[in-house]
Amino acid sequence: MGNDRDPEAIDDNREGRLAWYCLEHATVCSFRLDREGNILYANHKACDSLGYVKTELLEMSLYDIDPVMDRERWLHAWKTLADDGYLTIESRHRRKDGTISPVTMTATLIDFEGCQYCMALSSDITERKQVEDSLRITQFMFDKAPLGIFLIRSGGDIVNVNDHACRYLGYTREDLCQMNVVELDRGYTPQEIDQIWTRQQQISGINTFETTHRRKDGTTVPVEISGIVLEFDNAPYSVSFVKDISERKEAEKHRAKMEAHLREAQKMESLGTLAGGIAHDFNNILSAIVGYAELLQLTCPVDSTHRNYAAQITKAGHRARELVQQILLFSRQGRSEKGPMDVGRVVEEALKLIKASLPANIEIQANISNNLAPVFANETNIHQIVMNLCANAYHVMKSAGGLLSVSLTAVTIQDHDALSFPEMKPGGYLKLSIADNGCGIPPNLINRIFDPYFTTKPTGEGTGLGLSTIHGIVKDHGGYIKVYSEVGIGTAFHVFLPSVESPAATTSEKAEELPKGRGCILFVDDEQTLIDLGRVLLGRLGYRVETRASALDALEAFRVDPSRFDLVISDMTMPKMTGDEMARHMRAIRPGIPIILCSGFSERLHTRALEALGINAVLMKPVLYMDLAHTVHRVLNND
Repeated sequence: MGNDRDPEAIDDNREGRLAWYCLEHATVCSFRLDREGNILYANHKACDSLGYVKTELLEMSLYDIDPVMDRERWLHAWKTLADDGYLTIESRHRRKDGTISPVTMTATLIDFEGCQYCMALSSDITERKQVEDSLRITQFMFDKAPLGIFLIRSGGDIVNVNDHACRYLGYTREDLCQMNVVELDRGYTPQEIDQIWTRQQQISGINTFETTHRRKDGTTVPVEISGIVLEFDNAPYSVSFVKDISERKEAEKHRAKMEAHLREAQKMESLGTLAGGIAHDFNNILSAIVGYAELLQLTCPVDSTHRNYAAQITKAGHRARELVQQILLFSRQGRSEKGPMDVGRVVEEALKLIKASLPANIEIQANISNNLAPVFANETNIHQIVMNLCANAYHVMKSAGGLLSVSLTAVTIQDHDALSFPEMKPGGYLKLSIADNGCGIPPNLINRIFDPYFTTKPTGEGTGLGLSTIHGIVKDHGGYIKVYSEVGIGTAFHVFLPSVESPAATTSEKAEELPKGRGCILFVDDEQTLIDLGRVLLGRLGYRVETRASALDALEAFRVDPSRFDLVISDMTMPKMTGDEMARHMRAIRPGIPIILCSGFSERLHTRALEALGINAVLMKPVLYMDLAHTVHRVLNND
């Protein structure tokens, strides 16, 4: 019996069945769709992935399994298939249980026996999407991190940077990825950067250091870098996290400045304490010098040479007394008392001191007008203004030399001068001008020169308190200070002080008749020299004097016979018991006893406290004989 079957037909049939079998058992989902989107075929993988049996899927359309697809989109996709022959899209498939998974679909248009079909292969891309989302989140965190992040390969070439790095440096990502860290880092040399790279490779942890980066506009920014070396594809990379520390550096500068101010304040406080101790001891010494010099004047004939010598000693003692007062004022412990004074005399006296200390390459040119109106001021303060401004002028000219010009003239400020002098009231003023032809003050610093602790002098040569102190003194006197400066030309300070009509206080050497009196005075001081001096001076005024060398001995003598004494004169600062404590005890024994306290310096001399004790008067050492005589007479006579 013969075999009538065609061998080629047999092979085609076998190949067709094999192709069908492969498609049915493929690892990707396979669908055949018509133009309306109906599912005409689905393989096993498609059924398993979606959770349907085949008969269920064959009764469904693409719209049933794809929540993204609708008829309009499908028609657009079919047109693309008709034009191009194929299509690849990402979409989502909805399973029978309602869960949705991302898929990628590759579709091909097939013409078969006069009909068109869409053959679509889809794959679940859930894992790929998770990786992409993770990478996208990582990139988002990379770009939006509040730090600059740099990925750098060996040699310093920048591979990648984040948005923050681009913003703080002013470059685009493309610009930075074509640069080397050497072009950005201004804190280290290329050799030092290589050493940092080597050190990072040697340590297992993070290496943190500070440096300076240069922006695209040329400005610099201090940064802190924390870097770690990681290996990728057998190549080392440095991941550097860069933080802008400008605010921290400014805070550190501010803290350092405040600490310096605190040290200066503590230094001034220590100086004040030291000055107080010096003032007390020094004024005790001056009391003996001035007192015995005045006593010598009283005992010498009027035309005696020795009387003139004694007068010069007295004058020097007065100047020493003023010097102590300046020290106390500088340490903020002295009392600034004002009165009508001759500013011209004070300026001339200050210039004498300045001339003696200036080098030969600095010339002084003084122009002090005559018959100037007095100023209601404190003499020591005016002396301090002149000395400080001249000292500043000397400082800027000490190397090259120059001309120091000092002038004092009378000026009148009128209403139309308000624009130039807005803080000054119309009226008469004395204008003190002190100018130099030194280096001048830069315009960016001119508005800061009166700030406390601001100085352009090198460390150790200035405290920054001089001009600030002068500004305070001028304001306290109702005056005004202006400064004019030009770099390379020089600087001029103009101090305006309001003048008054009262006559200025003068020092008269004419002998004055001192008031005398009667009565018994208890004189108390722990310095034997001052006890002897007090006994003689008060005795010459007609008083009987009993003396004691301690407050305890004086209190005991007073307690024995309180009515014997008409007046008590006591030093303030004494061992074991102070003068004010002794006065309190004496007042308890005899409430009405007149008491005068004397002191070289004491922090206990507060007006309210002394008034509460009933102290009648206070004399500051060194006590002048004239002041002693008038004060004793006034207290005993209740004037």
